[in-house]
Amino acid sequence: MKAESKQIQLPDIFRSGLSLGEKVCIVAPGPNGKDHYHEIPQDFSIIVVNKGVLIEELNPNWWVISHTNTDWFQIADKQYTGIRVYNDCNAQSLGNAALVNSKDKIYTYSAEDEPLTENKVLPVKGCIRFGASVSAMAIQIAYNCGAAEILLCGVDMSGNSYWDKTENDEVEVQDLHGVVWDSVKRLNPLLKHMRNELNVNICTLSKTQLDLPFYLKK
Repeated sequence: MKAESKQIQLPDIFRSGLSLGEKVCIVAPGPNGKDHYHEIPQDFSIIVVNKGVLIEELNPNWWVISHTNTDWFQIADKQYTGIRVYNDCNAQSLGNAALVNSKDKIYTYSAEDEPLTENKVLPVKGCIRFGASVSAMAIQIAYNCGAAEILLCGVDMSGNSYWDKTENDEVEVQDLHGVVWDSVKRLNPLLKHMRNELNVNICTLSKTQLDLPFYLKK
């Protein structure tokens, strides 16, 4: 039974005043991240995206969600008790499990009408641009919530497998998940802009199709 979402006023994450600090690691469920979870520095807060919330080695601070119509979501929905960040479309289907488990720790974000493109870098200050995967949304959320150093793990942007050797069976993404995801060409320009113009240090712990340097321990 679903809760009556129209009666629930969920706070916008950008207006909440919440912050994860200046150092944030974004963990996606790609298989390349599996051998690197232990390398996430202890002074980094952790955002997991989508199915990454089920990675047992992690204790995430926030869960950023873009899909709620999957089997894995039904499992995670009943287990996770921390801060959740939904896009405003999926928040409309908010269920009782979320309200019971996360209570007053549920937030939303909305997208600008103009999405990310490969030919033009659009401003992301105070907003979210769709068009380049849930990891791209998490990167923008982290930046807008004060992160100056962003580390990626498991953001493979390649193939259709998860870290647990299962496959993504969502029909709508099958033609977008090849050797190199279609969204890479839209995310790379934003990452370049954030690194060079916004002075955000963005690196990766694991192999990715994105144009990013590997993280070097200080």
